[in-house]
Amino acid sequence: MTTATGEKLLLELLDGFLGSKLLMTAYKLDLFTAAREPIARDALRAALDLPERSFKIVVDACVALGLLHEDERGVATPAALAPFLVRAPGKPFSTTTYLLEYYDEVYRALADMDALVRSDGAASPFKLRDYFKDDVDAIDPQVAAEYSRYMDATIARIVEVVLATYPFGQHRRLLDLCGNTGSFCAAIVAATPGLHGAFLDVPACVAIGRRQLEARPELQGRVEAIAGDVFRTPLPPGYDVITMCRSAMDWGDDKIGAVYRRVHEALPPGGRLLVIERMLPERVLPEALPMYLRGVYFLAKSESTRYRSPREHFALLQAAGFAATEALEPPRAPYEFFQSMRILVATK
Repeated sequence: MTTATGEKLLLELLDGFLGSKLLMTAYKLDLFTAAREPIARDALRAALDLPERSFKIVVDACVALGLLHEDERGVATPAALAPFLVRAPGKPFSTTTYLLEYYDEVYRALADMDALVRSDGAASPFKLRDYFKDDVDAIDPQVAAEYSRYMDATIARIVEVVLATYPFGQHRRLLDLCGNTGSFCAAIVAATPGLHGAFLDVPACVAIGRRQLEARPELQGRVEAIAGDVFRTPLPPGYDVITMCRSAMDWGDDKIGAVYRRVHEALPPGGRLLVIERMLPERVLPEALPMYLRGVYFLAKSESTRYRSPREHFALLQAAGFAATEALEPPRAPYEFFQSMRILVATK
């Protein structure tokens, strides 16, 4: 977060756009991989086959930003950045590296941002919007697979924090709504002896989840996959805890309020709904800036996605019939990019 004020603040914000585009462009050009070891500028330009002028502009700016280090040996990708910027076969999934490619697509969708604001997101060309179709059977399996790759790759540490915050051992049956491929549900069940679970999501995601479950015989008979629509598919009875992890934010108050009412009806007396989300502070705070900026991306993602504060969620939960609600603050954030996670517990 910048400490600049006045005109300097405006200029720093404008330069920030250029810095982001430079980072994504250099990554796409494989500049950082070509410079994984110190290399002379002439050799680097030859390896990348770039014009002299544009090469110099990009490399000079990367060095000035600290994206490249330069000394008498040449230029090189700094060791602290190499795990995220240098490509390698079989490299483990990195959220930061994924976002480099993902945000390149987001930037294109935000090119006409005034139109997004005026249309409340309806004018967005963002390709992953297809994941939010009203007809769940019409969702492109490739779009679902791309969306699920990120969700699956980032769930493990979120589960660790959730398990450190909430005791699932008090429950017998878990139903995870908008459960994607079932990775959250499966991880909670695997870590909780005696717990059985099910997850519900669109058919394209559940098909991936069923294939993943086939490779986990230890969960056979303990996790059920349900293909459907969280707004229309009847919620099965007999589950004493229902979860929504990283999904309530994707819907407007009318739709998520309707889901909360359906959950309340499906739960037995004393049953609980857990809403696991990043949540806004009750008033605007500068330290929550990454979440407010993420909200700008939401204009491209859909016509309904938004972060809420715990108080806003509580109002929707109480309107759905939940009498007792509380907010649990985890002991730590699962990721640097995933701050301000809360677990709301609503009891019927």
